[in-house]
Amino acid sequence: MYLRVISGLWKGTRLAAPVGDVARPTTDRVKESMFNLMGFHWTGGVAVDLFAGSGALGIEALSRGADRAILIDKSGKSIRAMLDNKQRLHNPDNLEVWRSDWRSAWERIVASGTSVGWVFVDPPYALRLWDEVLFTIGARAGFIEFGVVCEHPKDVELPTSAGSLAINKSKTYGDICISLYTVNRDDPQRASHP
Repeated sequence: MYLRVISGLWKGTRLAAPVGDVARPTTDRVKESMFNLMGFHWTGGVAVDLFAGSGALGIEALSRGADRAILIDKSGKSIRAMLDNKQRLHNPDNLEVWRSDWRSAWERIVASGTSVGWVFVDPPYALRLWDEVLFTIGARAGFIEFGVVCEHPKDVELPTSAGSLAINKSKTYGDICISLYTVNRDDPQRASHP
């Protein structure tokens, strides 16, 4: 299966998806709708894709102007697809591929003091990790500039708030729902960062 970059620097570039059923790639239609919902908030910061699969979401963010993208997955097949895609883009220095579970990767990002723009949360549906991931991020979200974007089945209801994250927009596309969280700037955690 092939995907493509929709807009920006690498518009039209075809991307490889992981072999087999280790990932469920976001369709181009949903991806385009997702980025339209987010708006073009890429004046800096890092795009973090916690369950990257092919890396298409982080690559799309980088193509649209993010300073850097960190693609995270623990599957070897996903890592191979992401490295293939990085090569298709001529190996940009600001595209990082990490083989890691989401929690360890997030702790590493928090500890590093990285200025994050958006975080993409699209875990395997069967694991039902959305709440756990959102509350983990929301507990230390002070350094997230724009927000967190979740892709989930429309019949899965996500919390309206998680720590200092609060749901801002939600839109359904067929069986898929995109929920966008922003950081509550009045929350004391907003100012805290290790």
